[in-house]
Amino acid sequence: MRRNKLLLSAFVTPVLLTGCWLDDDDDTSTPSPDPVPPADPEYANVRVIHAASDAPTVDITANDDILNGLEMVDYQMSSGRFEVETGEYDVGVTANLPGDDAEVLQADVVLEADMNYDFFAVGNVGDDSLMLLPVSSTETAVDAGNAQVQIVHAASMAPTVDIYVTAPDADLSSQQPLVTAAFTDATDLQQITAGDYRIRITPAGETDVVYDSGTVNLADGADLLIAATNNVATGDSPVTLLVADGTEAMKLYDMDATADIRVVHGISDGPAVDVIANNEITLVDGLSFPSATDYLNVMPGDYLIDIVADEDNSIVAVDDAEVTLEQGMFYTAVANNTLASPELDLLTDMPRSIATEAQVRVVHASPAAGAVDVYVTGDGDIDGVDPALSNIQYSTGDLADSGYVSLAEGEYVITVTPTGTKTAAIETGMLTLDNGGIYTAVAVNGDMEGDLPQLILQDDLAPPAPAFEADMTYSVSLSGHQEVPAVDVMTMAAAMVEIDEDLPAFRITLDASMVENANAAHVHDGDIGMNGDVAFPLTASGDGEFVLEQTMLTPELLEDLTSGEWYLNVHTDAYPSGEVRGQIVADTTAVVTFPISGAQSVLATDSMAMGYGYALYDTTSDSVMLTAVTEGIDDATAAHIHTGYAGETGGVVVGLMQHSEMDGVWMTDGAIALDGEVATRLLSGGHYTNFHTPAFPNGEIRGQITPDNIEVYGITATGDQEVPAVTTSAYGYGAFTLNTDTGALRGQVSVFDITPNMAHLHEGEAGSNGGVVFGLESNGMGMWFVPDNTMLTDGQIETMQAAGYYTNFHTDAFPDGELRGQVTLGFDQ
Repeated sequence: MRRNKLLLSAFVTPVLLTGCWLDDDDDTSTPSPDPVPPADPEYANVRVIHAASDAPTVDITANDDILNGLEMVDYQMSSGRFEVETGEYDVGVTANLPGDDAEVLQADVVLEADMNYDFFAVGNVGDDSLMLLPVSSTETAVDAGNAQVQIVHAASMAPTVDIYVTAPDADLSSQQPLVTAAFTDATDLQQITAGDYRIRITPAGETDVVYDSGTVNLADGADLLIAATNNVATGDSPVTLLVADGTEAMKLYDMDATADIRVVHGISDGPAVDVIANNEITLVDGLSFPSATDYLNVMPGDYLIDIVADEDNSIVAVDDAEVTLEQGMFYTAVANNTLASPELDLLTDMPRSIATEAQVRVVHASPAAGAVDVYVTGDGDIDGVDPALSNIQYSTGDLADSGYVSLAEGEYVITVTPTGTKTAAIETGMLTLDNGGIYTAVAVNGDMEGDLPQLILQDDLAPPAPAFEADMTYSVSLSGHQEVPAVDVMTMAAAMVEIDEDLPAFRITLDASMVENANAAHVHDGDIGMNGDVAFPLTASGDGEFVLEQTMLTPELLEDLTSGEWYLNVHTDAYPSGEVRGQIVADTTAVVTFPISGAQSVLATDSMAMGYGYALYDTTSDSVMLTAVTEGIDDATAAHIHTGYAGETGGVVVGLMQHSEMDGVWMTDGAIALDGEVATRLLSGGHYTNFHTPAFPNGEIRGQITPDNIEVYGITATGDQEVPAVTTSAYGYGAFTLNTDTGALRGQVSVFDITPNMAHLHEGEAGSNGGVVFGLESNGMGMWFVPDNTMLTDGQIETMQAAGYYTNFHTDAFPDGELRGQVTLGFDQ
């Protein structure tokens, strides 16, 4: 180890004693013994980590002297490891406060030789839980081929957690946590084989991952301290890992942490603008002067930014400005100067709340103002007062920025004057600044040429956001049938999605209390019948309920939401990909799902292929968008929507196109407008999808399109269903369609190798006989129909749904019935 010795106690210098011996008249001198050399000093290894997220910068002292130059140590900063002579020390932590500094933590410590001491400042200033946490370990060499780690739970806002260190692709459900740790817990030094790992954190005993490092490399010989600290960066994770190797430290953000950026329109003569990234992603739509957006979550990376006129995107103010946005960071992009000479400046923000101070930041983006002085006073009187910031120039390079100036909480007036004068160009009026607050002001030109400059106020200076007012409310039903592929469960969930188009923003409440072991819920990005990535996670609020608090949207995302391109998905232990799902659509749009099988074809096929159909029917425009997901049929030559009720065949209404990348997926080309008659028929169950193959050119599998109020019943008639059974070569098949809203029943049965003299619908479950409900009508060609305008009562609907009816075909040879077919919901017979 490179030795950086710090001697904090004085050497004890031995005192040499001398004496005089008298012998007669002569003095004789006795030689002094050789001095005893001092013992070689011994050392301990020390490191200091600031892990108190709401605390200010601090100085570290030992025996009242600054320790190893540790001054102005900020949150999530770690010193390198340095050596301190062994002994007893009074270690202090002094907070840097507006005005006088103050020692806030103190501990008497004894440092022993060959030991590692990591001193953490942890806890919260705001709730008086700030403390000094010493973590010690014996100095241990790292074995060849290994990495050595010590893990500390230093995140005061996080609960007791399970920490998993696994192979990058390991299924967490089959893993055991490396450690379960409460706040202030620390592991011993642990050596593991060097290589690629993935660190994941869950609440203790739970499976929801609240932190995921992604793949990280623990190098051969690495000696690492890994501390979970409160996350003050972007993203939803409660923690950020601080990884220190003895020389330096780095922050390891959750892998899903974004880079957050907000935009300020500071060009006074510019129109309302759109901000477009990489020539395709609209980040901001219709931003006018002088205003600013909230933070937008974007993926980290390199971007080309265009600022264009909102009314005509071909008018470009800023073209392909290059910006790099790093993970975990916050940024403010300021469009400034004039329309003739537009500038885009990117400022790095540090919006960490500090409990002991108010933080004020002023940005100079007003070219008309020239150089300015900034005064901060208690009453607005600047006579005889020196400016807090002097001679701040407007720059067409990097904008002048005061940085975050620390002030004690209280009432202040901020006055801006031309440099060297006391003439106010901007005066805020009395501002109340609170500890923990962040107050940002961007100075820009006045609205008109010659006007005084003005301030765009941000963070805690910004006026309150408009109250959320729902312009639209969607009621969403979630079922297993909407899952892709469909899930055969009876459970349901319901959600309310509220949308404020003006902000724009949305929020969600989801009741999944009937879904057993629901462990997560999300908004996913995906059209009907298609799976997609998570767009927004919902938070469990107890008793099976999940919520998404008010969440801001870009105009592009608002369009996606209101166009039906997102869905809600509830995940369970039994169905980790999703047990119930609901497309987020307006209440005027019907969600229709239906099975697809060979049994529905006319004539029925014995194909093992199958599928499921998904459709959105917009009742305001009489349009339908449909997706069919099939499997076991890879040679389909065509697919269509046809006219025809169950058991009937009919002509093509519209063709389906095959997905360019996904085998077996067929869909309409967007939303297809229907005329009134076709739309009415669709809502009554009078259309079906049909999939044609070389083996079955008329259709191998078929799916009746059935809205929620339409039920289709299949009928297969045979002699052995008669009671008693009948031996006959005759057979039949058919289907009934029931409108459960009105009770209207229609349908037909085709029979073969038989000439019935009458046929009826009887009441009776399978294996039992019953009385006639109504007679069937023949066309004289082996087809028997439900009479026109047949309506079932509520009780009869319940009997049909319970498979309590059968069709019976009587002949001269078998007057009690030669063929019988039980009427059953669906085609599973």
